[in-house]
Amino acid sequence: MSENIHIEALQGVGQIVAGDNVGEIIINSAQETDFTFNEQDILCVASKAVSSAENNVIRLDEITPSDLAHSLHEQIPRKDVRAIQAIIDATGDPSGSRLEVKDNYIGGWLPNGLFLTSAGVDKLTPEELILLPKDADLSARHIGETILSHTGVNVGVIITDSEGRPDKRGSAQIAIGTYGVPPLRTSEATLEDGKVKRNEETICDMLAASAAMLMGQRGFNRPVVKISGFDYTFDTNAKISDALVESKALRTE
Repeated sequence: MSENIHIEALQGVGQIVAGDNVGEIIINSAQETDFTFNEQDILCVASKAVSSAENNVIRLDEITPSDLAHSLHEQIPRKDVRAIQAIIDATGDPSGSRLEVKDNYIGGWLPNGLFLTSAGVDKLTPEELILLPKDADLSARHIGETILSHTGVNVGVIITDSEGRPDKRGSAQIAIGTYGVPPLRTSEATLEDGKVKRNEETICDMLAASAAMLMGQRGFNRPVVKISGFDYTFDTNAKISDALVESKALRTE
């Protein structure tokens, strides 16, 4: 286990727009700011930056709300009814069975088994919504492989997204995609009765939350944070589903 880790935000990234190559932007910004990459550093990259590059944006005026969206809007009037429809669509189930609605909160199970507030749908502008990357593991892989091809250095990549809880104000940060970094850390401890207990930690979320202290929200414009010194085994086959349990979303397939 690592004794110390170092967290550093990449400066000068600038506004990312549709068609940008996030990996190349990271490399160019790093060269301009003396930001270095070492073997098995971990880059946490904000999902909004990735989605902007992949043009995962939808205009509100392109959305036609269903009867279900109108019904839910009565429960959650703070949400635009068209945004509610986008949340329903993000779950992949028009019946709404993958939604969790309570008081003024709405969350949704995504088709890959992740559960997120508003199913990961967020407001980009008054007229637009931004969705999550279609395959955050693949997006992370593209970034990691681009950096490897330019620098010869293997870096882990975690795609992060802000996540709220119905019982707390504000938001934290979790992982929604990974490349190179196994999302779980496992260990074993021997109890007093001699039995061995297996422990699992969702290390990808711990790393994402650590990066969030510097990354902040979208207005901070620090979408890339490097974590150095964390001890892990680099694994190109690691994926976010390795940390997921069988979910309501998967059971309805």
